[in-house]
Amino acid sequence: MKIKVMIELTMGYKDLRHNPAYTKPQLPDGEFLRTMLDLNRPELAGVAAMLGRGDVPGARDAYLEVIAAGNNGRYYFDVKDVPKLRAYAASHYSGEEEAQQDIAEADRIVEGDIPLFKGKRVVFRQGNYDWNSWLFDSSQYQLHLTRFVYVKRLSRAYALTGDDKYARCFNDMISHFIDDNPMPVDGTFRAEHSTWDPLSVGVRMFMLPEAFITFFGSPAFEPEVKLKLIKSFQQHGEYVRSYHASGGNHVCMQLRGLIQTALLLPELKDSAAWLEYAGRKLPGYILENVYPDGVQFEGSPNYHLIVMRDLYELVALYQKLGIDAGEYRETLEKMYVVAMHLLAPDGQLVKFGDTDVQVVSELRNVMSLGAYLYQRGDFKALGHERLPFSLLWRIGPEAAAEYAQLKAVESSETAACFPAGGYVTSRSGWSPTDMYMAMRAGVGIGGHAHSDALSLVLYAGGRELLADSGMGLFEWNKERKYTVSTRAHNTVVVDGQDQHVRSFHWNTPPTASCRIWDTQFNEAYDYTFASQYGYTRYEDPVVHSRKVLFVKNSYWLIVDLFEAQGEHRYEQYFHLPSGAAAYDSLSGEVVSQLEGANLLLKPLPAGLAADRLTLEQGLIFKQGHYYESPVMKRSLTLTGSAAIVTLAVPFGAAKPQVSAERLPVRQHGELLSVQEATALRIVMDDRVDDICLYHKSVDVTSYLDHTGNIISEALLPRKTEPEGITFAGSSYNRDVIVNRSPKE
Repeated sequence: MKIKVMIELTMGYKDLRHNPAYTKPQLPDGEFLRTMLDLNRPELAGVAAMLGRGDVPGARDAYLEVIAAGNNGRYYFDVKDVPKLRAYAASHYSGEEEAQQDIAEADRIVEGDIPLFKGKRVVFRQGNYDWNSWLFDSSQYQLHLTRFVYVKRLSRAYALTGDDKYARCFNDMISHFIDDNPMPVDGTFRAEHSTWDPLSVGVRMFMLPEAFITFFGSPAFEPEVKLKLIKSFQQHGEYVRSYHASGGNHVCMQLRGLIQTALLLPELKDSAAWLEYAGRKLPGYILENVYPDGVQFEGSPNYHLIVMRDLYELVALYQKLGIDAGEYRETLEKMYVVAMHLLAPDGQLVKFGDTDVQVVSELRNVMSLGAYLYQRGDFKALGHERLPFSLLWRIGPEAAAEYAQLKAVESSETAACFPAGGYVTSRSGWSPTDMYMAMRAGVGIGGHAHSDALSLVLYAGGRELLADSGMGLFEWNKERKYTVSTRAHNTVVVDGQDQHVRSFHWNTPPTASCRIWDTQFNEAYDYTFASQYGYTRYEDPVVHSRKVLFVKNSYWLIVDLFEAQGEHRYEQYFHLPSGAAAYDSLSGEVVSQLEGANLLLKPLPAGLAADRLTLEQGLIFKQGHYYESPVMKRSLTLTGSAAIVTLAVPFGAAKPQVSAERLPVRQHGELLSVQEATALRIVMDDRVDDICLYHKSVDVTSYLDHTGNIISEALLPRKTEPEGITFAGSSYNRDVIVNRSPKE
């Protein structure tokens, strides 16, 4: 008996890109110039005359001369400005590290050695580019290859050296790409990762103009290829206008690209309509992406930066061209303030959600641009002392003197709360070795958000001491599923389930609802109180609240509170950096064993037999690789309301001696339970701290109604300070008490 086996092969853009049923070649030069340019514009009279005589090469060159004249203000700088820009770059920046890196990278690119991302590279010898290969272990590498982020290296190396080999490389590379990747006839391929996925198209629209303008005057940038690229810009605009995303960060990048293309090539018939459309639609999409407090809605500092980049590029461009930036400018300043507080002491963005290790000098470039745009010294304190090389291409040499006059001043704000976006940060100061905490307590929208409500990260001594597991690669494999899960973050898993139930990789529902109830920031301590409601989906709802008390320059007290009726299993996770760690079963302490800066985690006993602490292996993702890291996991089975208390104490080489004992606390003479108040005496090497956190000042269960929907803000109960609290021999009417005294 013979069995027929049917094998279904899926064909995509890679296989069908030269099939005329699916893609179309560019228009011939003459037809393009006649049909796609607005020949009624006065500056195109010469083009029209040449076409009238049938001289297509002459018409092409006449159009290129219009661009070369640089009278339309089409970019951050015009073709006529390039000689001055090159001279300034060579005389003022040629010896600087950023400039030298650009030259070194450009030299490798000329040889076909192209940087991708996360440290990966691909080599194409003798111009044999393969734009549609699956590279390494993720489709992200191929997408990066075809988004051309790296071509700025070529244009900037050309500006520094004047060597036409960089222009020749760009000329040949972009010509090959356009010929090998014709535009699809419709939206067939927009759902797959291909060179014409709409996001990549949008990104190319704002990545390629710098090289286009910078190389325009080089003889190595051939007239035929210049027009080929102009025709490609027109196709890119047509494609994005038809198939842009309906929300999220993608649409912001795509419409920004449409705006930049319309401004770059105002002679195109479609440009005015594109500019009107994108100008009308983008503000609404920005409002959808950015909460009123300035936080981008995806629960990822990286994607906050990406949407912020769309705004700061547009604001800088509009400023150059004398266009009113309107509400973009106001929103952007709020986003800059958020970014300032999300920069950890090591200069990195905290790695919540899909955020990876960044290039610190590039983050400083971003803050330098903010300093210039808003004339803010606190932004400059996190930027560079002098105008960085990269900003020459956005604000020009004339901005250097003005930037130099701006005085860098450290922000006076060492703590911040963004209640709509869901970030709280707290630090002892702005130096690289200062103590710092950031906590997630907000809803994340879309697949870049992780199941990380109430997760926190801690820094001290110049190092991340309590770490986030990072973004992972975007393939839906076991490692990615781990990095987005609740157990991959410094928070608590209830009954073995994630805080929110994801659907498919990207089309996933919002993360757990959260509420920041209270923050108190003063010279002695910073205090945060927030709740998350992901586990209220259970038949017996569970509300998880977390209080973090930062006793200035010393330690963090972390109190996890649970409101429930029945029995539940709670698994608390704390992720230490990659490296050695140890668990002392006698003291119940876990310590990292790294060089220079470490963390002591001291769980306070709950007085239960079913209280198990283990040190296990987790994963931390950095720059394309997963690394094992030690994780402290505490498992408890508790019934009804419960409290889990942990001390986190940073130290250098020698582990400090720390003891903590519970103290009695009463209200109107009645002894309060550990669920009602956390009252401790913490003894350090040099002092004794008496601390009391009262837990009943807010009814956290009131946030949702009986249907599981959020109560209207106007109907939510407000915090009430307790009365009649007696603690450590004194009386109080407040919910946070911190008394510090030297050790006798």
